[in-house]
Amino acid sequence: MDKKVIIFDFDGTIADTFPVFVEFARSEGFDFSPEETEELRNFSMRDVIAKLDISMWKVLFLASKFHGYFQKASPRVPLFEGIVDVIRDLRESGHTLAIVTSNSRSNVENLLNRDGIYDCFETIHSERSLFGKARPLRNIMRQLRALPNDAWYVGDEVRDVEAARGAGMRSLAVSWGFNSESALRASHPDSLAFEPSELSSLLN
Repeated sequence: MDKKVIIFDFDGTIADTFPVFVEFARSEGFDFSPEETEELRNFSMRDVIAKLDISMWKVLFLASKFHGYFQKASPRVPLFEGIVDVIRDLRESGHTLAIVTSNSRSNVENLLNRDGIYDCFETIHSERSLFGKARPLRNIMRQLRALPNDAWYVGDEVRDVEAARGAGMRSLAVSWGFNSESALRASHPDSLAFEPSELSSLLN
């Protein structure tokens, strides 16, 4: 079995943070109906922002504010069922694991420590830019001396697939997070998983 560098997104991939995101959006005046919330899953984050007609400066302001909201809500944010076992299995199989996320590093560390998998990750990078994950992905590959064919980015959004492609690495999209299966398929990931238990076999 080839040893790989496997980089994970956090929100919607490892942690089930979407309910907290919806709560926060409503607290800021974006009162989505259940139908509207489901419809948003068919759009990339860039398209969601355009659809809601939010300026970029406000997006950055809200992203920063969300980190504080999330910190208070984090005790009730679960990790997806089965993801802890998958991460431990991948680590024990000899793969190098990392995280690139738009959430704050402290929020991510708190949840990983709570569920006992913080030590499974070689590095955690927090990237505030909503569309700029390709650069930190390339930096981590250089840091970990990974070849593009041996590196994967695992994420739940169209922008994660695009970032992996921009970094020259492979993408594994997961359907249990923000973007819908149809939106993810349209972005042409290298692989697609429908439940956490599939990750071990797909990556091993």
